[in-house]
Amino acid sequence: MRLQLLSSCLLALAALASCSTTSTTLRGLAQDQRDDVLTPLKSSEDALALAQRLQERGDKARKLLGEKDANTAAAHYYAALVFVQCQPEADLELAQKEALAAAELGEQRGFRVAAEAQDKLLLKRGTLQRYGTQFVWEPVLRAWRLYPIDPRTTDEERKAMGVPPLEQLKQQEAELNQGKKSASNSD
Repeated sequence: MRLQLLSSCLLALAALASCSTTSTTLRGLAQDQRDDVLTPLKSSEDALALAQRLQERGDKARKLLGEKDANTAAAHYYAALVFVQCQPEADLELAQKEALAAAELGEQRGFRVAAEAQDKLLLKRGTLQRYGTQFVWEPVLRAWRLYPIDPRTTDEERKAMGVPPLEQLKQQEAELNQGKKSASNSD
């Protein structure tokens, strides 16, 4: 009897471990994506290598989403974080889909990732972003600029997607440039 109970407990623990395996792996991929994106590039070769690593992680995440234990809020959320750093439009569309799936399953941060994915897609297509998640470097001005936003998007819509109001986004732009000026003044 005791052996049966121990065996049942071990099976239950194994089942629980396998449930978190895909989410845990995706979380690791998402963290690696984030770390890679935040690392300064020193050359065009670095940029090419970065693009390849980002895409390889996207490919791994795509495979992991096929696992039977991938239908959790965490798995969808971390997959979205991986895809939102990839370049192809199909990956950005997948990031939005996965982020909204995560939100549907209770992961509220999924809304913010979905907004970012949509804005990146719109930026890539050369149209106005909807929510205001994207800033671009303007070399001529030597300053960061909030990529143009569709004026029809309201602060209420931004709030629903986990994005700050427009006034706060403009303040973030100023803060980005204030930090840049402070750094260049100390050179």
